[in-house]
Amino acid sequence: MNALRTIERALLDLGYRADAIIRDYSFADVLSAGGDQRRVDLAAFTQVPESYRTAAFGVISADDEASIASRRALGAPILFSIGQSDVGVWRVGAKGPPRLIERVGIDALPDLFHRNAEHWRPQAVHRAKSLGHNQVAYQLDFVDLGLIPAIEREVEEKLDRLLERVITQLLKGLDGELEEAAFRTTFRLLAAKILLDRGHPDALSWGKASVHEVLKGIEAYYNLDQFASSAAAGVPVESVAAAWVLLRDAISFRNISSDSLAFVYENTLVTADTRKRFGTHSTPRQVAEYVVGRLDLGRFDLNELTVFEPFTGAGTFLVAALRHLRDLLPEDLTGEQRHAFLVPRIRGAEIDTFACEVATLSLILADYPNANGWKIKPADLFRPAALAKEAARATVILCNPPWEDFDADERSAYSDMAAKSHSKPMAVLRTVLDAHPEAIGFVLPQGFLRQKQYSELRQQVADLYGRVELTSLPDRVFQRAGFEAAVLVASERRTDTGPSPTKLLSAVVEDRDRDAFLNTAKLSAERRRTKSVRKGDLWIGELDELWEHLERYPRLGQFADVYRGLQWRDQRAGVSAQPRSGFARGVFRPSDSLRQFELNRPVYLDMTPESALYPGPLTRAWDRPKVLMNVARLSRGGPWRIAAAYDTEGLVASQAFFGLWPTSPSLPAEALEAILNGPLANAFLSEHASNQHFTNELLKRLPVPKRGRYGSVVEAVERYREALAVGRDHALLSEDEGRYLNRLLVEVDAEVLKAYDLPPRLERRLFEFFRGHEHERRVSHPFTGWIPADFTAFIPLHEYLGPLIGQNRGPWVLDVFTPAPEEEVVLLKRYLG
Repeated sequence: MNALRTIERALLDLGYRADAIIRDYSFADVLSAGGDQRRVDLAAFTQVPESYRTAAFGVISADDEASIASRRALGAPILFSIGQSDVGVWRVGAKGPPRLIERVGIDALPDLFHRNAEHWRPQAVHRAKSLGHNQVAYQLDFVDLGLIPAIEREVEEKLDRLLERVITQLLKGLDGELEEAAFRTTFRLLAAKILLDRGHPDALSWGKASVHEVLKGIEAYYNLDQFASSAAAGVPVESVAAAWVLLRDAISFRNISSDSLAFVYENTLVTADTRKRFGTHSTPRQVAEYVVGRLDLGRFDLNELTVFEPFTGAGTFLVAALRHLRDLLPEDLTGEQRHAFLVPRIRGAEIDTFACEVATLSLILADYPNANGWKIKPADLFRPAALAKEAARATVILCNPPWEDFDADERSAYSDMAAKSHSKPMAVLRTVLDAHPEAIGFVLPQGFLRQKQYSELRQQVADLYGRVELTSLPDRVFQRAGFEAAVLVASERRTDTGPSPTKLLSAVVEDRDRDAFLNTAKLSAERRRTKSVRKGDLWIGELDELWEHLERYPRLGQFADVYRGLQWRDQRAGVSAQPRSGFARGVFRPSDSLRQFELNRPVYLDMTPESALYPGPLTRAWDRPKVLMNVARLSRGGPWRIAAAYDTEGLVASQAFFGLWPTSPSLPAEALEAILNGPLANAFLSEHASNQHFTNELLKRLPVPKRGRYGSVVEAVERYREALAVGRDHALLSEDEGRYLNRLLVEVDAEVLKAYDLPPRLERRLFEFFRGHEHERRVSHPFTGWIPADFTAFIPLHEYLGPLIGQNRGPWVLDVFTPAPEEEVVLLKRYLG
């Protein structure tokens, strides 16, 4: 019995198409430094075109672990190794060596496939690889969800470096006006390279043909004359020919998925000028996959479904939708039938004609080898009724709109849209909601989650949809835009107008989990709740129950004035390291001068009216005792957001600081300092701030204790401050000194929380909010937290620190109830036996 032929027959019996089972398959090992060429005797794919995304099985005539590991870049979760008398079945993952699942004799291969038929069918493997991240029902234990992201990272890095070289070659001696011609040429050459490497019949001669023939052939094949008639117009022929040689002779693209085009668009082809003109911040492929996965397009009637992406950019959302929809179609449809079904159901619109071309090519290559037909309409969607008209024709709308505000000229040119909101993304969202699509998926500025100015818009979302999902993303998810984003997914459009509960989901991706999210869509936290939404309160905070408990507590604004510091016309000229005329002693940067309970390294700040940008800060009572606090968060992703220090030396402060002046004797400045440095204030700002800068109004809303008895708080602060002063006299703190300071700081927190008089369960939940982030607290000594994780009793921190708990911790039971001697135990057993 021939093992290879038996495996091939078994795969056909499982439902793998004949054109998706390829003998002697060669591919680039993108996981190796040089992208070396590898081959397998047979490769089976869940769909065509073949790629690492659709690879299901590989077969090699070798039986050692190293040979299996070197084929990891194929992307197949299972590899068969044919030995002399048996076949090894190997699980291949992203990390670690391949794992041998079992060995079977060649005559037992039919039984092997019969036993695993349910999980090895093409649809099961494909859904596990493409949908398993978001839908647990499709996950299979032999499919490592980290393998595809690992391959994608290498592919995108190699493709980015390669195209940088190609573009550099094409741009030699060109001025800025010809940049887009060079970029268009790059994409045509890339498309030709993929057809050539995949052995398409129309491209068989391109390996030796002139670059002119190659460009002519690719434009004819995909009917690209709808774009620029001559992509290489103005680009020297020698440069185009050299660029084609670079690309043609690079690693094989045969096994590469086309999704990387959007990555290249953002990282390689979009100029800074394009970003500025159109607010371009291309959607990362992983975010698009996450949004489309959350929408679960399988819930809709596919025959009635239309997906529209306004402000299409590189078409990342549309490519993700194409893949998900294709996976939902019946298995027996041909490629041409799938293409005919999908083309009228996926469309976009974009003002940038080059982006229209990129998006079209992305869809073309994702749908390889079918002909063109995709509709990306060149359109200025801010023109009157333009977006409303397009949105009215869509079932599902996916959108990552421009994020800028309308400037003065745009408010005049786009008066209808600007009247809806000064913010472009919010004006776009409002217009889309007015069209009542069945579902939406939006990427928005993170301020949408909680900022009060958008509460009416959030309420409109809740009124229209019965299910609303919000995801908070950290900085640096978008490669180059440099902002924190949020994802809005809303579905289950309501059919009645009466009030009814909304199913809410709030998810968080913390900065420390950013890479895991981009690799496997892992979330740091996920919270669900069903409730009636009244004031646009869609976001479910981790500590919502705590804030609800504190709703009737007094607010900081009742006891203190809060003002920003000085700002100058020329910021750099506003500070001096040395005393100068018109300058006063103060603090400029929190990173240089501020720790909790400490102000260090003062400088001198300009107090002259002619230098000040605003006169108000000059008039503040800087000479009076006050508390200084940072304006921008201290931690990128953790909950320790602020540090505050009591100042009695009359320091002035820059606009990077808040100054807080107590207005009531019932709140001493030392107690205010302790409240701001404590866990409750930091958690409040972490949960309620909508961006990296805090506002005066948000600070004024901070709950403060009901009872103004702060004597023990002030005493605890004074003990801690005295110990800090002693510690500053030492070059290095000893371990004992660090532990002592830690204990005194915990006592300060305990007295503050005692004043709040929280239920012990809520106090413990507050501490858990900081679990794992203790080391991020901005203090000058180690901070190790409040209560150990293994201490499970719900008691207040001040009682935990007190003598009663201290005396009863440890093995005190054994001291009271001494075990009986062994000989007495033996005698007792005999008596009872």
